[in-house]
Amino acid sequence: MAGMTQTTWIRPPKELDLTTDRVDVWRVHLSSTTPNEASLSADERQRASRFHFDTDRDRYIVARARLRDILSRYLQCEPNELNFSVNEYGKPGLSRSNDFSRSAKSATEVATTQGVEFNLSHSGDFALIAVTRGRKVGVDVELIREGIELENLSSRNFSQMENQELMALPVEQRTLGFFACWTRKEAYIKAQGLGLSLPLDSFDVSLGESAVLRATRPDASESARWSLHSLNVESNYAAALAVEGNDFEIRCWDW
Repeated sequence: MAGMTQTTWIRPPKELDLTTDRVDVWRVHLSSTTPNEASLSADERQRASRFHFDTDRDRYIVARARLRDILSRYLQCEPNELNFSVNEYGKPGLSRSNDFSRSAKSATEVATTQGVEFNLSHSGDFALIAVTRGRKVGVDVELIREGIELENLSSRNFSQMENQELMALPVEQRTLGFFACWTRKEAYIKAQGLGLSLPLDSFDVSLGESAVLRATRPDASESARWSLHSLNVESNYAAALAVEGNDFEIRCWDW
């Protein structure tokens, strides 16, 4: 399925609902917020301490803190109450051990914590956080960089069809085409939650303005189960969203 999202980032309302027919994407400005580790877990703080450069450490802290802030708004709990886990392929999710009964106002609110899916990506000065309920989701954002080894990277990470399309582009368009392809593949891989077990050449995405999951192998019908969307973060960034299904509304919030 194809998707070209007319991205308008707006301030969210005070109260947010998360139904199965909505996908919320949050844009977070990492350099405009003072890092605060107060809501992070011990594991997150330890990981932050391992960054060599202060800028990378600060961006990581802000991204994780904002993820907790955003999820806590939907789950009606405190940010530091959230517990995360990863599946066998490394995809993060909310841990089943979460119990917000102490902070929730009613049994109904406790029940609404079920089925929440999220994904986080950050690059440069921005993070994107996608949140939905009852469907898989993946998001990727990349700062567009000139001077990278396009042919080498694409030959190792793209399918044969994607490589051929990239090399057929005029030289001045290849960098944008490369990052469009890269973010769409990353978003789809992250949504599937299968990590490196999903071969990079087992599916094809578009490189043009509209995001399309063109083919999936060996099951050709798998492509119809997913939607790809381009997201306009800022002029020098590429971003994509992959969502299971087609019947949903995308809302773009600016933190």
